[in-house]
Amino acid sequence: MKTGKTNCLFILIAGCGLMLAGCNKESNPAATLPTQQVQQAQNSDVQDALADKNDQDIDNTLNQLQVGNYSISSLKSAEVSGTRTVTVDHPDSTTFPKVITIVYNNFQDSTANESFIKNGEIDITVSVTGDNKQMVTRAMTFKNFSITTDSTTVTVRGTRTVATTGITYKFTGITSLRTVITDNITASLSYAITQTGVSDSLKFTRIVDKTRKSYLHYTNTGGITWQTIRFKNVFAQDTITWSGSVTGVNENNLSYSKSVDASTPLTMIFYKGTPVMASGTLHLTITGASSTSFTITYKEDPSHLHMTLVTVTNDQTMKMHSFDRRFGSKFFRWW
Repeated sequence: MKTGKTNCLFILIAGCGLMLAGCNKESNPAATLPTQQVQQAQNSDVQDALADKNDQDIDNTLNQLQVGNYSISSLKSAEVSGTRTVTVDHPDSTTFPKVITIVYNNFQDSTANESFIKNGEIDITVSVTGDNKQMVTRAMTFKNFSITTDSTTVTVRGTRTVATTGITYKFTGITSLRTVITDNITASLSYAITQTGVSDSLKFTRIVDKTRKSYLHYTNTGGITWQTIRFKNVFAQDTITWSGSVTGVNENNLSYSKSVDASTPLTMIFYKGTPVMASGTLHLTITGASSTSFTITYKEDPSHLHMTLVTVTNDQTMKMHSFDRRFGSKFFRWW
């Protein structure tokens, strides 16, 4: 891949703090991965950061709609310029399936640390399982949807589906409550990246099949009777885990696969409001003239509690590269 294009991809999400970069903690230089192999992992990480930024923005909009019984007037807009038009064919809390259409026209997301201007349409079909309005499935279709920043345009095509497959509640008397929400996330997406004045472009694809579990904790701040209970979320105790797989073709036109076993899921906690990947193991394989595979492990850094200690190990040579990484506060999902 050309150096200029690599820089462009890094600029695209640099402000969100999701690149594989940081201080090398290896004391033995002979055991350190070659720069080229570190860049392979970095490029793959850039793809996922871009995809997750896009997913989170859409999910935030849908969450607002769901809380407001799909009433358009309840939507909060963070726009700086342009327009975002949202329509719902059944703006109520009882009629399903319903179709939500989001049309962006030079819409700038002011919550990003840099300018993300969106254009195009996303159609979402929302359905529920039986009469349980909490078991929601959102199927999203991207139509001529693009994000532009720093003279670079990323066009997204394909579908993404998020299906809630389970919700459980555990009460500790009336003092506290833990809710576990299980989501299955599947997607078949393609991303085309172009620059102004550049004739060729980069492309990458993502085929996703992941399980996400959200462990949400609440404490009773109200009375001592069931009629006066007021549960409030205790954000610092919340945990999110992921397992499953992501496969596709990266911007170097090489096939790649990522997998996280359910026995060692990626586990994110929150330290003073900052998301920290506390544990987990990810396996990355990149296939070209010869395959290269990596094992990437995450754990809390006891010296920097707001950061994650990441170690990338080449499975063939066993050489490694370790560094601290801080996850951008806007990203509550990754990979």
